[in-house]
Amino acid sequence: MTNKQALLQNNCFLRQTVTLPVPGKVAVHLGQEVKAGDLIAEAILPARFQVFDVLNHFRIKESKLEGSIKRLAQEEVHRGDVIARKPGLISRLFRAPEDGRVVAVRDGRVTLAMGEKSITAHSPINGVVAQLFAGLGAEIMIRGKSIRGAWGNGQFGSGTLIYLENLDEIGTEGFTGKIVFLDEILSADQIEKLTKAKIGGLIVPALNPLEYSKFSQVPFPLMSLAGFGETKTPLPIQEKLAEFFDQEIYLLTREPLPFQAVYPELFLPVVDFKTPELFAETENWGLGSTVQLLGMPYFGTVGKIVELPDEEERLASGVSSRIAVVERDDGTLIRVPLNNFEVLKA
Repeated sequence: MTNKQALLQNNCFLRQTVTLPVPGKVAVHLGQEVKAGDLIAEAILPARFQVFDVLNHFRIKESKLEGSIKRLAQEEVHRGDVIARKPGLISRLFRAPEDGRVVAVRDGRVTLAMGEKSITAHSPINGVVAQLFAGLGAEIMIRGKSIRGAWGNGQFGSGTLIYLENLDEIGTEGFTGKIVFLDEILSADQIEKLTKAKIGGLIVPALNPLEYSKFSQVPFPLMSLAGFGETKTPLPIQEKLAEFFDQEIYLLTREPLPFQAVYPELFLPVVDFKTPELFAETENWGLGSTVQLLGMPYFGTVGKIVELPDEEERLASGVSSRIAVVERDDGTLIRVPLNNFEVLKA
């Protein structure tokens, strides 16, 4: 695994995909400028669930089940609200133990979702939103200069790039969060000293091939320009690196996948005010807008808004909401709550 000369690129794009593990709501629009740490997408999930077996707990017949359940699926409830009531002289009640929502009424059981927990996805880089993934997130893009390496341990780091001729120069102070270029072949016994210095990442000319397994476990981003072996930094790379020192850079130590054109990379962003102009500003949407659906069972499918009724409608779940009539690509018409789609083209 040796690359005698890392690839240099003076005018290229870094594309970073930022997505949620579950469907939620995307908080950015196409062409929007974002900063590192900005919220890209968020999913609000219930913190806990409670299932109440109405049939068995109340010991009633199925014929009386419908009259016993007092809330519909997807209906919001507050602490103390009656969810189910056993009819008769001495009635028995099941009340909501706290605020929440009825998420299912099925087979004589009522399932409550209570509380909230948030799952968020934040941009690791400054850039522009280049692509949206419905309900999941976005791809962030930025223009700059790049030096491609041959091996990385699969982590991401950012910070000021500094130069070290040898490890004797490093101490435990003044190196926190810094991306370090160490101009010597790295061995595993040097990792502890670098870890104590709390560096933000490390770039080396090459790694000791006999210690491959140890390098993959390093707790900070690590990139080797030439892979494994006995080699020094080539002169063209030294000259290129000079432009990166004392600059805020991104270090993406991706594991190399040559057949997919994926490599570790040292990236220097270049301010380019023309980049956002590659994307159209978000416009007000309405009839004819192209949308991507978020709700099941149509998640991810695309269609056009053909009708926007002014009045709210009561949905099958029991919830009242404004809706849009969407014509899907196959010609079918469906009625979709306004928060169950994202606008792709106004």
